[in-house]
Amino acid sequence: MLKILGLLGGLSLAGLLQAADYAALPAGALQQVRLDELHPTQAVVGHGQIHYKLGRLAKEPGKLFDEYCEANGQGESSRVPAGASVHRPDSFTCQGAVGSRSSEMKTVVVGPGGRLFLTDGHHTFTTLWEQPQAGAALRVWVKVTDNFSDSPDLASFWQRMQQARKVWLRDGQGRPISAQQIPAQLGLDSLADDPYRALVYFTREVAYDKPRSGDVAPEFLEFYWGSWLRERLPLADYDLNEPRGYRAALAAAAELMVAQPADAPLGASGFTARQLGGYTQVDRRELGKVATRKLGYLFQYRQAH
Repeated sequence: MLKILGLLGGLSLAGLLQAADYAALPAGALQQVRLDELHPTQAVVGHGQIHYKLGRLAKEPGKLFDEYCEANGQGESSRVPAGASVHRPDSFTCQGAVGSRSSEMKTVVVGPGGRLFLTDGHHTFTTLWEQPQAGAALRVWVKVTDNFSDSPDLASFWQRMQQARKVWLRDGQGRPISAQQIPAQLGLDSLADDPYRALVYFTREVAYDKPRSGDVAPEFLEFYWGSWLRERLPLADYDLNEPRGYRAALAAAAELMVAQPADAPLGASGFTARQLGGYTQVDRRELGKVATRKLGYLFQYRQAH
């Protein structure tokens, strides 16, 4: 136990004691875990994206089961009887079995002490964490991409994670941080806000989409777009606290994104706009839907909270 405590540094003793040891999990394994067993690999999320999701779930409670099924690689929900609960998977059905759509599952890396470090899914799982009908104790399925549990110490582990591009070391203002500044758990109280990350989420299917063929989309794809936009779009010029201002920022971001040459590197990321799913023109119809429906849920949630 003392050895594991030394490896995991700032993780709380309470969190450590409740975490299982997943050190034996190989790459490709599927594992069911509690949300509070997952350690983030980033210190920020786009709060606006999560507020939108929570606002929609408040108006459409059945979407919670879609979120849960999709996260488990099962497609959407197919039958949700009255009284069903995501805490009781046998109380409803999804379109497929767990992992039948494994490419859509959230991913983890096994780290020192057999701890699981989440590399994709911070927004979905934080939404579930904050949802009253789900919460931190909710059990979900994740897919292992790498096992780095043989790292001799936490510093070596984070170095391997950086080399593999599986950690995002920036704060909400885009400033560099150390791995030790990443919080130990999910949730809006732990993860700070990066407004550019939220803005990029709302441009999905408007100015870009995650690549669905060829190379696998890199982790933190939206953060690469967000960092690039941060250098070109001053959000201080827009009032993101009211719908009209947010719509204007969204439209400006989309125009900048589609104007980027497809094969030119996107800032310091080294990835091109094509590799990050960039469009060559704005999808105006989708932009209109986002501006009315998605931003509608976002501001309804914020007004209620």
